Amino acid sequence: MDVLLRGGPGDGQVVPATGDVALWKACLYEITGDYGHRRSGPSMRIYQHRPDCCEPHGRGSDDRCE
Repeated sequence: MDVLLRGGPGDGQVVPATGDVALWKACLYEITGDYGHRRSGPSMRIYQHRPDCCEPHGRGSDDRCE
């Protein structure tokens, strides 16, 4: 299923996701209960950016992104 990313560097991107999280480049996005549209396309589930899990902020055991 395709989902719509909100926030962070991937804002507005449509990516495939099947679980509670989506990964775009080095950034983690978490599922929300919201749906949105991109232009005149169909409704898609929105995944919200997690700023603590995006480079250059760092990734790994210190911020629990692994």
